[in-house]
Amino acid sequence: MAYDSLSIMRTFILFGFLWALSGCDAWPTVVGNRAESNVTVQYLHQDYDQWSAPFTVKSGFSMPLALAHWIPEIRGIRIKDGQRTYSWSATTMHRLAAACPGSDLPGRAYFVGDCYLIYLGHGRIKAVAERPGDLLPEQMSSGS
Repeated sequence: MAYDSLSIMRTFILFGFLWALSGCDAWPTVVGNRAESNVTVQYLHQDYDQWSAPFTVKSGFSMPLALAHWIPEIRGIRIKDGQRTYSWSATTMHRLAAACPGSDLPGRAYFVGDCYLIYLGHGRIKAVAERPGDLLPEQMSSGS
């Protein structure tokens, strides 16, 4: 069975298009909470001048930051744990991102895996590439 060059080209274009679309619904940066209590999180993305709206991550749960917000683009994060607020700068975020594959690639690398920022409590945070099995995923809701 012979294939003409036009059929082969169409196949490559179709696969390229599907590959590009596969990254359109990416929620690649997730915050997990291993602290004993719920925490409130805000983050600063490189495309915005203001911090995100605060959102709560329950103890034992994880929540994605936002659609297509990759960890190398996060310039800072704040976590309020009880009466204390902890902040991490762009320098710390860059070090945390190094734990996740593809974080050193320029631009938005939609084909790389997720990155989990795990808040451990008492101002301690770490990053891992694999979804922690002990943290249940939780989706943001509009409160309705």
